[in-house]
Amino acid sequence: MIKVYDIETFANCFTYTDYDVDTKEVNVFVISNFRDDHQKFKTYLSMLKRKKAGMVGFNNLHFDWPVTNYIWETLQVTGEQIYSFVQHLVSQKETMYTPQTIKQLDLYLLNHYDNKARSCSLKALEVALHWKNVMDMPFSHTTEITEELLENVLEYNLNDVLFTAEFYDKCQDKIDLRKSITQQYGLAVMNKSDVVIGEMIFLKYLSDAMDQSISDLKSIRGKSVDVPLKNIIFKYVSFRHKNLQDLLEIMKGTISSRQYLKNFIDNLDTSKDVDSLFKHFEIHNIDVKKTAQQKKSFSFSVNYADLRLDYGVGGIHACVSPGIYSSSDVHDILDIDVKSYYPNLFIQNRLHPRQMDQDTFVQVYSDIFQKRVKAQKEGDKLTDDALKLSLNGLFGKTGSDVSCFYDPNVFYGVTVNGQLLITMLVESLYECGCEILQINTDGVTIRHVKTKKDELLNICKEWEEKTKLTLEYANYDKMIIRDVNNYIAVRTDGKVKEKGCFETKKDWHKDNSFMVVPLAVRNYFVDNTPIEQTLVKHKNIYDFCGRYKAGKGWHAEFAYLKNNKEHRDNYGRIYRFLPVKSGGVSLKLQEDGREHQLLDGYQTRPFNVSSTIRKSDLNYLFYVRECQKLIDTIKPLQKTLF
Repeated sequence: MIKVYDIETFANCFTYTDYDVDTKEVNVFVISNFRDDHQKFKTYLSMLKRKKAGMVGFNNLHFDWPVTNYIWETLQVTGEQIYSFVQHLVSQKETMYTPQTIKQLDLYLLNHYDNKARSCSLKALEVALHWKNVMDMPFSHTTEITEELLENVLEYNLNDVLFTAEFYDKCQDKIDLRKSITQQYGLAVMNKSDVVIGEMIFLKYLSDAMDQSISDLKSIRGKSVDVPLKNIIFKYVSFRHKNLQDLLEIMKGTISSRQYLKNFIDNLDTSKDVDSLFKHFEIHNIDVKKTAQQKKSFSFSVNYADLRLDYGVGGIHACVSPGIYSSSDVHDILDIDVKSYYPNLFIQNRLHPRQMDQDTFVQVYSDIFQKRVKAQKEGDKLTDDALKLSLNGLFGKTGSDVSCFYDPNVFYGVTVNGQLLITMLVESLYECGCEILQINTDGVTIRHVKTKKDELLNICKEWEEKTKLTLEYANYDKMIIRDVNNYIAVRTDGKVKEKGCFETKKDWHKDNSFMVVPLAVRNYFVDNTPIEQTLVKHKNIYDFCGRYKAGKGWHAEFAYLKNNKEHRDNYGRIYRFLPVKSGGVSLKLQEDGREHQLLDGYQTRPFNVSSTIRKSDLNYLFYVRECQKLIDTIKPLQKTLF
C-alpha cells in the first residue's frame, strides 16, 4: 500500500491529503476551529502502520512527516498548536530527525534537490514536467482559514498530491535501483542521493575486506593539508613543446592550498615595480577576484595547438572558434574518450587516501570495477548502475573534508594528472598533424586526414601502454560548436549528442523555458529544416512556454487592460507564460519596489493553468528571433574548412 501525500499548514488550519497509487482513492483530513478530524486522522495513521504502508512525499522526511507524527502522538491538538509546532520546526538550524514509524520515501532527497546546485521546488518540477496546474497557494501561511476558503486550500493540496504521484512514477528507475541496493547490500538508501549511495556501497565492500564496521570506517578522518603538486604529478608525465614544458614546471612549483591566495600575497615582493608584479601574477595565472572566491586553488592556462588550454579543479577544457566542422572525402572527425577515467586512474596508479591501507583500498576499488564490467557483459543494469555510483562517487569524496575518504593529495593526484595525461595525448596527436577541435576532462575531439588513421591509432595505443588506461572512439560526421560546453555532435551512425544551450531535453531541475528553440536550431543544423517549419509543425504547447523562478523577495505579476483599466494578477514565485500576439505584460517585482518586464517588447499571457491558448495565438516572431540569436553564435564565424 503506497500513499502519496502532502500537507498544508496555516495559522488556524491543518490539511492532509493523500492518494493511493493502486486504488486511486483520495483521503482528506482537516484540523481547524470549524472542523476537527484529529481522532479520525490518528486512527487512519495507525491503520497505515498496521498494514505496513509506505508514504511518499516531496520534502516530507524533514517537514510533512515530523508534523504528521506530532499530530499522531499528541492526545489533543488544535490548528493553532500545529502551526506553532511548524514554526518551531522551520526555525531549527539543524534538521530534526523523526523516526519513521511509517516508512517514508522523500522524492526531494532522492533526487538530491537539497543540494544548492540542484535546488528545485515542487512547483518548478510541475513546470518542467508539463503539469496542467502549477498555481501557487493563493494565501499566506499566516492566513486565518475560514470554511469558505477551505475548498480552495483542499483544491491546491490535492493538485500537489496528484502531481507528486506523477513524479513518483517518473522516478521509478531511481526507486528500483535503491530497492535493489537495499536488498543486495543491506543498506538503507531509499532517501539517499546518488553520491551518498556511492560512498555507502564502497564503505560496505571496504568494511568486508578490512573486517571493520562501517561506523568505525566513517569515523576516520583525513587531514587538511597543503599539496605541493610536484609530489603528486606522475613521474612519466613529460612534454616536448616548450609551452607545455613551462606549464609543467609552473605546476610543479605550485602548492595548492585553501590559503593559496593569502600565501601568495604574503610572499609577494612588493618592492618590485608594477610591471614586474603584473608579470608575476600572470606567470602564476592569478586572477585575484576569481582566486579569492575559490575554496581549492588550481587554475592554469597555456597556448598550444592554436588553442588556449585551461586547467582547473573541474578538469581541462579547450575549444576551437565557433563554427560548423564537417568531415569530408579527405578528413574525418574522431572523438577519443578515456574509459572510466577517474576509477582507472585510481586503480592503475594505486592511489588511496593516506589514512587507509593502500593494498586493501586499491584491491577493493579494482574488485568493484571488475564486478561492474561483469554486470555490463551480463546485462545486469541495476548492479551496473549501483557499482557505477560507487566508482564515480568516490573521487568527489576525496575532496570533501566531512568524508572518511578525504585526502587532498588523492583529490589533486586524480585531477592534476588526469589533465596532464590528456595533454600528453593531445601533444602527440597535434604533432601527427591532427587539428584539435576540443578538449574536455576525459577526452579530445580531432579532425584528421583519413590516410593518417593508422598512425594516430598507433599514437593512441602507445599512450594506452604508457598510462595503462583504455581509450574509446566515436566517429562524427559533423560538429556545430559554440564552445566546449555548448555544441551539437552528429555521429556517423546518425546519433546526435547535444550539450548546453543546444540540449533539447534537460534535467528536471534545470530551466526548461522555450524548449522549442533548441529543437528548431538542432533540426536546422542537423537536418537543414527551416526554423519556421519546426515551429509550425511542433504540437506540444508546453515547449513554447517560458518559466520565471523568483529569487528571494521577488514574485511574478501579469498586468493587462480590462475595460480600459489596468489589472494585475499575482502569480507568486513560479510563473509559466507564453509570448502571444495580443495579451498583457509579464512582470517580476521586488519587495523594495523594483519592477522589470520578463520579455521586454513582447506581449504575453499566463499559462500556469492550461487554458485555451492556441498555437495560432503565439507570437512566432519571438521564437524565430531567439533561434536566430543562437544560430548567429555559430554561423557568422562559420569556416570553409576544406
